[in-house]
Amino acid sequence: SSPTFQSNVLLRTTQDPDNMGAGIQVSTRPYWWGGMASVLGGLLFFLACLLNLAFLSGTAFKVKNPLVAFERTKTGIDATAQAAAYKKYLALDEDLLRQLWEYRAVSANLSIVASAITTLSFFLLLATVMSLADCFDQHSGHKASKTMLVPAFLFAAALVVLDLTFNAGQTTTSAFIYDMWTVDYQTLKALEISYVMTNSREMWMKAVVWVFLGVGMSTAAYLNGRSNMLYSSWTFLSVLIALLSFIGFLAEVGRLKWFLEAAALDIALAVLVSFFLLPIWMVWTGVYLLNIRDKEFTEGPGIRGVNEIPVHGPQGNGTPGGAPYRAPYRDDDAPVNTHV
Repeated sequence: SSPTFQSNVLLRTTQDPDNMGAGIQVSTRPYWWGGMASVLGGLLFFLACLLNLAFLSGTAFKVKNPLVAFERTKTGIDATAQAAAYKKYLALDEDLLRQLWEYRAVSANLSIVASAITTLSFFLLLATVMSLADCFDQHSGHKASKTMLVPAFLFAAALVVLDLTFNAGQTTTSAFIYDMWTVDYQTLKALEISYVMTNSREMWMKAVVWVFLGVGMSTAAYLNGRSNMLYSSWTFLSVLIALLSFIGFLAEVGRLKWFLEAAALDIALAVLVSFFLLPIWMVWTGVYLLNIRDKEFTEGPGIRGVNEIPVHGPQGNGTPGGAPYRAPYRDDDAPVNTHV
């Protein structure tokens, strides 16, 4: 009889001690969880971007961030005030430093919440990519789905988690020091220098996150180009996000040389990617994962594994009639029972 193979079923063999027979253990891990994670992650990226913008602009607080709050005029946004504030910052002006630290103290909770939502968004992005990698694996069988796609997003998510822990510790401790300790001007300058040195770690982690995001999106675009699993416009969107991610890396590290220009570019890229492109990409991918049907993986020419399914059982000499079917979420080293 012909077996029915589903796209989300893993067949593994557990042999008895005497190696006289084999039993089949079925493990079901569907694609819809990746689809739900993708849609929810896209919404969380959107929310995290809004919170980060509120934190940077200081619109949610009476005390403003003197380094990024622009002076609004009737004709638009004038960055002259910010440039003047940055010059004062380089000179370690006491009034500006006190205003900056007052802002950091009152905005500490918002900063942590924004970082936490960003971390959760990347976790859901990783869940999406794991499901997507299985789909690519079934359509094309290319090793890049497991050797490049998943590791790239895995490392990005891991760095975001580290950034959350570092940012939470730095933010809460800084707020505690400024609120509870008596800080004179000399102490304030030493505190700011220490803060900048510690915060430099966060800058490089964010830069590397941009790199891994670009590598992951490039791999996704490449795999979809080989398999034609999703629309070509999805490939174009992935390539666009990848290019902007690599530019984001340059903007992040460019702060060391051209702070104002690089910071403005970095913020613009973060808004474009996190507020628009990445949520669209995740919702689009989520809708695809939620609507996968078994026939997409078990019917039609060119789908990996279709021509390998044994439809007549074992041959007369006891050997299988075909190669084993390789389902998603499989254990590559586990033997597959082909006796039907």
